[in-house]
Amino acid sequence: MAATTSVSTFSSCTLLALTMGLVASANAGVAVRSAGFTPRTLTKRADKGAQLRLRSAATRSRVEHENVDTYYSPQKLQTKNKAPLSNIVKTLATTAVASAAVPGLALAKGGEFGALEGGVPALVHPVMMVGLYATTLYAGFLGWQIRRTRTLADDISDLKKLAPSLSTPGKKYQSPVGPLIESLKGELASADESTKSSLESDISKLQAFKSTDDQIQALTAERKNLVKGDFRDKHFQLSSLLLALGVGIGIEGPVNTWMRTGKLFPGPHLFAGAGIVVLWAAAAALVPAMQKGSKLAKDLHVALNAANVGLFTWQIATGIPIVQKVLEIKFGIKL
Repeated sequence: MAATTSVSTFSSCTLLALTMGLVASANAGVAVRSAGFTPRTLTKRADKGAQLRLRSAATRSRVEHENVDTYYSPQKLQTKNKAPLSNIVKTLATTAVASAAVPGLALAKGGEFGALEGGVPALVHPVMMVGLYATTLYAGFLGWQIRRTRTLADDISDLKKLAPSLSTPGKKYQSPVGPLIESLKGELASADESTKSSLESDISKLQAFKSTDDQIQALTAERKNLVKGDFRDKHFQLSSLLLALGVGIGIEGPVNTWMRTGKLFPGPHLFAGAGIVVLWAAAAALVPAMQKGSKLAKDLHVALNAANVGLFTWQIATGIPIVQKVLEIKFGIKL
């Protein structure tokens, strides 16, 4: 009977000791949490002040078992005295309980942002930027067509200024000149001697100008086709979309990098991206002046966007190594 009582007492003591160990471990997690530490600060901040606060919080709830003092440090798990293998197992179990008390404590980056730290969100920026690059090229094509429409009108106007002035009363240059030449030839057949010389002179002038008039006709037909393309509205709508998405995705890239790594990496890619966003904004700011007919604003708009395309093209080369690194780290794909 005495033996049975002893065994029962020993079992109760053992159970009580284990319960106290678990409670102490949970209290360790609560103390760490109440000290104001997040998973990211535990894993990333190594400054002396954070280390002292963590040590103080952990020391207050230290788990003591068979001369083994165990507490959690953001850098390493320390054991002050050598212990048998069984004690080491108990220490690891206690650490697991403390880790469970602070969600994300055992994660490499803390897991504060959940799925946003994953590989798929990391690929949103490069995929979208490739699409924006193609959109930039197409928007540039549309803009060039608008400029071509405007310059064609100027070219046609300049060529028409070269048209000869006619001496025959009531006659003036009109394009095409073919019908006008035939009309003057018909009048020449029945004209008197006083008007024949002027008619012959006008016919000679128009025939000499016919090659230029053919050029005017070709340019006019090309301009009509460009006007039918409605490039102005298409360019405006696409450029507005490009500005909105470009600025948004341009900012999303560094933000995602910070979420995944806790820091940014200043370098050619980051600076080029910032420059592209600035050029987008500057080009868009010229639109009001362009709508008022400012030639300087139009030329500067074209120049800024040309520089943007060049910078964008160069930036792609700087982004390829970054994408390769993300694929290797997040997906195990080495290119």
